[in-house]
Amino acid sequence: MLLIVDGDVVAFRSAWNKNCFEDAVDRFEEMIEEIRERCFATEVKIAIQGANNFRTKFFPDYKNTPNRHKSKANNPYFMDMRNYLIEEGLAEPSDGMEADDLVHIWAKEARDAGIPFVVASIDKDLLCIEGTHYLIHKNKFIYMDEDEADVHYWIQILTGDGVDNIRGLRGIGPKKAQKILEGYAIGERKQAVINAYYEKVGDKWREEIMHTGTLIHILPTRDGHFKLEDNDGPTNIEEES
Repeated sequence: MLLIVDGDVVAFRSAWNKNCFEDAVDRFEEMIEEIRERCFATEVKIAIQGANNFRTKFFPDYKNTPNRHKSKANNPYFMDMRNYLIEEGLAEPSDGMEADDLVHIWAKEARDAGIPFVVASIDKDLLCIEGTHYLIHKNKFIYMDEDEADVHYWIQILTGDGVDNIRGLRGIGPKKAQKILEGYAIGERKQAVINAYYEKVGDKWREEIMHTGTLIHILPTRDGHFKLEDNDGPTNIEEES
């Protein structure tokens, strides 16, 4: 069993409220071992935030929120933990992207190779990945099948993510997003989302969906960025009489 860990989550939680950096390191190692045992894993891969995340270049205010700044300020050993894990070769930095992207890439590679895996995190964003997830904060396993993962993904494209400062469609929360997607199968939901964007923002639909999609989309491959095809467009345009 391959255990794929969102290292930022474990680093943050292990460093929280510690009296010294050494205590944070000890707790990190304890947490990883506890998770490994819980998941019966024989191999562990840990992704950690690297440099030059493309999302920040695309949108400089990505994750630029008071709550995020406050949480980092209240956890002074967190950044030291990141640097330590990279320097010691205990985690792989996600240079050019985010740790979430590297987690998704590894999960896809494992699935394609027929290797059983578990994704360990607390991040709801990663539930767009088909497969078994271990929710660290709940000590709970859940399985996202292909359809559930796809629905979760498109709900996020509709709603955005206020925690990360990603705008979605105004007035659309998870329940309304779920309603928009009802009756659509895998491969059809993109069209439902395009139609919803067109209804809300009119001719700016492509600009708005590209903004949200670029930030929300977790890369399945290193070049697998969010995109719209040239022939994509709303099907709910009223024809002029």
